[in-house]
Amino acid sequence: MYQQRFNPLMQLALLFVFCGAGIILSSIIAGVIGNTVLHVEMKDLSAALMKPENIGVSRILQVFTSFFIMGMPALAIGKITLEAPIEYLGFREAGNAKQLGIVVLMVFAGLLLSGAMGELNRIIPIPKNAASFFQGLEDDYNSQVMAMGKMTSTYDYIASLLVLAIIPAIFEEMLFRGCMQQIMVSLTRNAFVGILITSIIFSAIHISYYGFLPRLVLGLMLGYLFYYSKNIWMSIAAHFLNNAFALTSIYMLSRSGKLTPEAMNETYPLYYALIGGGLLYALFVMFKKESSNVLSKRVIVNEENIQQL
Repeated sequence: MYQQRFNPLMQLALLFVFCGAGIILSSIIAGVIGNTVLHVEMKDLSAALMKPENIGVSRILQVFTSFFIMGMPALAIGKITLEAPIEYLGFREAGNAKQLGIVVLMVFAGLLLSGAMGELNRIIPIPKNAASFFQGLEDDYNSQVMAMGKMTSTYDYIASLLVLAIIPAIFEEMLFRGCMQQIMVSLTRNAFVGILITSIIFSAIHISYYGFLPRLVLGLMLGYLFYYSKNIWMSIAAHFLNNAFALTSIYMLSRSGKLTPEAMNETYPLYYALIGGGLLYALFVMFKKESSNVLSKRVIVNEENIQQL
């Protein structure tokens, strides 16, 4: 059992405070890097980071930003509110091979479902002014992804996997699943509601209307992976594989000279939702059962260790 020093509402308030502090700190670091390394003012930093010759600086800044905005707040909450912060965040054993195999299959099923949700997102009618605004945000996002993900060599691909797939998977899962989801579940006293709220926030912070439903699906999948396994490595693995699949597609398009915003469209026909959803349900039944077995064995081992003491 975890002895929490603050109630869930206070934990949530502190989490937002730490995230805000992380944003301020990362902005200061970005300004210093822009001024000393790129020799540009803060207002011109975004444009400078988009240039191919500054891709290395952009990747380093991405790492710092991810840590200070997501990783650091999660660690801070665990440190000040709990007696066992690392364990509370879910950094337990890596799980077993069967769990990981099911997670891999889940990611591919999830891609079918999220792709269909992307199509649904696009056909939902909204006012023309709103559609124009959201499309502008989408174009800006695609431009940033194309600049950050422009890969012409194996080295670029590996570096992009590290900065855009592995590191975000770790820090985002620490914040959203390891920290925020547990707070929300405790606050609402309902697993589904807590996971849903966390997933909505997870999707919303990406500031992409046309990607909202796909990321919501991803957030729900990651949320239940963590909820059933109590092991953040499972959701990190799924998050990484999802990011790696997208990056690999960008890499192949980039190497062939076909990387365009249109080529990055990952929507599928709506009936794919039935296929992906059905597969995900079956896989979650298997994953829940296997996770229960793993947790039961862990309890037995802990009891045996206590008896030996």
